Amino acid sequence: MKFTRIALGCAFALMSAAALAQSVIRPVPIPDMSKLPKAESDQLVETRAVFDRTKPNLVGAPLAEAYALLASSYTQAGLYDVADIALGNATVVVPDDARWIYLRGLLARMRNQLPQARQYFEEALRLDRKYLPMRVAVIEARLAAGDVDGAAQAANQAGVEGRDSAMIASLRARVAMRQQRYPEALGAVSDALRLEPAANQLYALQADIFSAQGNAAAATAARAKAGNTPVRILDTLGAGFLGASSIDLSAAAAPAAAPAAADKDDPINQARFLIAVQQFAAARTPLEQALKREPNNAGLLSLSARIEAMLGASATAKARASEAVRLSPNDAAALVSRGVVAETGGDEAAAQADYEKAIALDAKLVEARLLLGNRLMRQNRYAPAAEQYRQLIKLQPQQADNYARLAAAQVADGRCLEALKEVEAGLQSVKEQRGFVMQVYVRLVATCRGITPEQRKTGIDYARELYRARNTPAVIEAAALIEAFGGNFTVAEEVQSSAMFAAVRDGGTEAAAPFQEFYKRFQAKQMPDRPWPSNDGYFKPARLQPLPPERAAPTAKPAK
Repeated sequence: MKFTRIALGCAFALMSAAALAQSVIRPVPIPDMSKLPKAESDQLVETRAVFDRTKPNLVGAPLAEAYALLASSYTQAGLYDVADIALGNATVVVPDDARWIYLRGLLARMRNQLPQARQYFEEALRLDRKYLPMRVAVIEARLAAGDVDGAAQAANQAGVEGRDSAMIASLRARVAMRQQRYPEALGAVSDALRLEPAANQLYALQADIFSAQGNAAAATAARAKAGNTPVRILDTLGAGFLGASSIDLSAAAAPAAAPAAADKDDPINQARFLIAVQQFAAARTPLEQALKREPNNAGLLSLSARIEAMLGASATAKARASEAVRLSPNDAAALVSRGVVAETGGDEAAAQADYEKAIALDAKLVEARLLLGNRLMRQNRYAPAAEQYRQLIKLQPQQADNYARLAAAQVADGRCLEALKEVEAGLQSVKEQRGFVMQVYVRLVATCRGITPEQRKTGIDYARELYRARNTPAVIEAAALIEAFGGNFTVAEEVQSSAMFAAVRDGGTEAAAPFQEFYKRFQAKQMPDRPWPSNDGYFKPARLQPLPPERAAPTAKPAK
């Protein structure tokens, strides 16, 4: 297989892509705030000043998060046009982050730009099929556009996430009614009422279905029960961004004049949003407000402890984590949080003990197994680390990263052929992230001795397919490995150079550093003996650390 022509032209293509991305970053104008209350205007001025100071030092995901936070502040002030520009920049900086695309869809819907909102929702769902509110938004948008069959397909593909959702059940009812499948529609309404009995607005839908069937008596009885409480879905991302405690999508076709007011007695939604966009210092204020209201809430204490640990407030973090465990000694999640605080503070032995206790209480704790596996890798205890990652695969069979972690542990333990078999099994089960598992397979084939001719051919085919589909830095490096594996070191060097260029494009100069080890190997006509560089995070998972001072410093005050 030859990548020579692609490799020689890759730098020019990447330069064009970078230039295009830069050309669509739009300056965020200073809006007219003369009609806003002074306190709100002052808050926005401060938020904008902090953004303008920090923006020159940000690239990649942190820059996108800063744009999104700025957009949130403008949105909550009703300055939608400016907010859309800021949020659009976030999607340009990190085009594959479904969060910013979804939020832009919410903003477009608020501006009564319904066709554009649907496009954003569809793209967000393509990138993230797990976050249920994105799917709900797509179903509603398709229904509003008359695409009933498309809405039915999206509802039926909700999977595990939608199994216990009253919102999904109610949408299935609406779809089935539009398709004149009335018994199915009534069954879906019953499911929704079972899941959320307080949503008495569902009885109006039930009455409509009975009426469509010609059952006037049943329709009258159902309508008598109907009330004003709709089915709701907790949309943490949308709630924090729009300043609403929950997003009611049952009337998505109707434009909203303004976002719903935030529930001032429930600041936890704002904290969740700030954490989601990695504004941890700003999350302190709403968390402190929540703790004043519920000082003995073990969950809030644990969350606060984690934030304090990340921000370097070790004493406060330890005190709150320990108090959470004292209040709920058999709460596995509280133990994991105390372990996180201990690891962040440098006490890995204490952290490991808490992770092991938590797993003994609840064997399905994903975070505990991941952190324990990482700790064992740092101790060079590869076999027990592999077992933790293998359990992760059982718990999260669709999470592609888990296969990479298991492969790294087995390779480090001298069992690359076993790793290859595990990845082959993963390729049979992983669907949405299959491309990533294919990349792991390519890397293993290129670096593992004893592979079969069939495995070699499959690895080469996968490398071709991945390279044609998407030239990310990691995919380009996998292609370079395959070239080196075939003895084409000159081509491998050229391809790896393109990987480094792409890394700089996506994350700045420092992002190219991890690709230099293989580049030097290819220059020396040497084949790497591992699928990732020796210092890669799969082989040497980093210990949890407090944020660096520039990230831990407070940014803008959270909007009130």
